[in-house]
Amino acid sequence: MSSAANIGLLFGGYGFGQGAVFLAQTWLIAAGEYRLLAAFGTHFLFAVLGSLVVDAGSNTTLARHAASSSRETGVQELSRAFWDTTVFRVLLAMTLIVAAGIYALAFAPDGFSSSYALFAAPGLLVVACNAAGLLDGFKLSGLSGMSAAFPYASSALILVAVARHASPEAAGAALGAAFSAGSLLMVAMQWIALGKLGWRLHAHTPTLRGLRRAAREGGAMLCVHLPAQLYGRAQLVMSATWFGAETTALFLYAKQIVTGVLQVIAFVQRVEFPTLVASMSGHNANPLGTVFRVQKLVAASGLTFSAAVAAAGLVAAQFPESRFSAVAPLLSAFSPAILTVTAVIMMMQGLAATGAYEGLALDITIFHVVGVVTSYVLLSRSGVYAFIVADILSTLLGILLLALRLGRSRPQIAAMGQQP
Repeated sequence: MSSAANIGLLFGGYGFGQGAVFLAQTWLIAAGEYRLLAAFGTHFLFAVLGSLVVDAGSNTTLARHAASSSRETGVQELSRAFWDTTVFRVLLAMTLIVAAGIYALAFAPDGFSSSYALFAAPGLLVVACNAAGLLDGFKLSGLSGMSAAFPYASSALILVAVARHASPEAAGAALGAAFSAGSLLMVAMQWIALGKLGWRLHAHTPTLRGLRRAAREGGAMLCVHLPAQLYGRAQLVMSATWFGAETTALFLYAKQIVTGVLQVIAFVQRVEFPTLVASMSGHNANPLGTVFRVQKLVAASGLTFSAAVAAAGLVAAQFPESRFSAVAPLLSAFSPAILTVTAVIMMMQGLAATGAYEGLALDITIFHVVGVVTSYVLLSRSGVYAFIVADILSTLLGILLLALRLGRSRPQIAAMGQQP
């Protein structure tokens, strides 16, 4: 599938999924339903976090295996990697399901939280069987992006049609079940797509060696992805604790817009990942230059969306009578962060293409810890804008750390790129 077709499908999936959630949240703000928006937004983000934990970075690791494996033994190698990875993901899912059950029955602060946790947890077991990494590695990221829209779209539908009119307990149950049902549709679409393309898994009994490799790669990728996710959730918890439901809802809405923009940029990045793997696998005298040369479309997307978000903030500020005018200054302030985050994810992808997961995880952990500390220190002085300042400062540090690591990685790239 061509890059243009993949990008088109990824945009379509974004509109169908995250776009639907965004419209539902817009409707809640217009209706003044800040409490429901804050409750849904918080719980849905933690459900998505659970999915990311269960996936354990296999979007990247399996894509790398698929993109670099030989044609002669590709199916056997990929089948082995997939089954080893899936067993590891199932173990993670079962751990989180048990934790969600304990939370729901013993620690949940209200009926909404308890019901949502119980009904969303089964979806994590479904996510453990996903094939998005295989599709990405076969240069079919558009199909995996379309499938990923289902948990978002189903949640948005229930949020609008059911949740506003239901009791907190019923709303939590309905929204949690919507997440699980959407996850089932997502995984079903991925396997149907692989079947239609004639690709079949070979039977493979996982080995201890394979599970150790899956755990090592998955654990490293969790350390790559989790700091950013935990960082965002920490900001959300701090906002709810310090500023209350209304400010948290507005911050969440602005953050949703920025996150959506970054998701689109990540879609473009996924399309370019197989090419980046090939470019980084041979002798490379300038890996940092290669990262930016191969991902020129990603860089252009970051510049374009940064300007667009700043303009959207200025436009919203022209309508002070609207509820959305309160979001305008947050949007304008967030726009520089889009540029710095884009640079960070480009360099992250470069290191991931070489398989340098452990060093990447260390750098990401460092600059996100700095971001959390900065957020906390600036809260009393800068209010909700402390989170935006922390985003920019921490990602600038991330750019420095990742650039230094890319520069030091030159001798390793050729060897790493040949690994299946």
